[in-house]
Amino acid sequence: MEVTTYLVVCRRVGDWWAISVPELNGVHTQARRLDQVAAAAREAIALLLDVNQTVVDVDVFPEPPGV
Repeated sequence: MEVTTYLVVCRRVGDWWAISVPELNGVHTQARRLDQVAAAAREAIALLLDVNQTVVDVDVFPEPPGV
């Protein structure tokens, strides 16, 4: 199966990183630390698309504070 890369946008909300995938409507999740964002996003995308996480890649874009 071909690997697909998705843009993942995250922003700090309190103690958590709020995560969304703009090209996939309804994919939202959260992570406690920035280094956990990619894994959480891959899992959420794979669940929505009903595919194995190994065919999902992500580019994480953290929004700067105050945006």
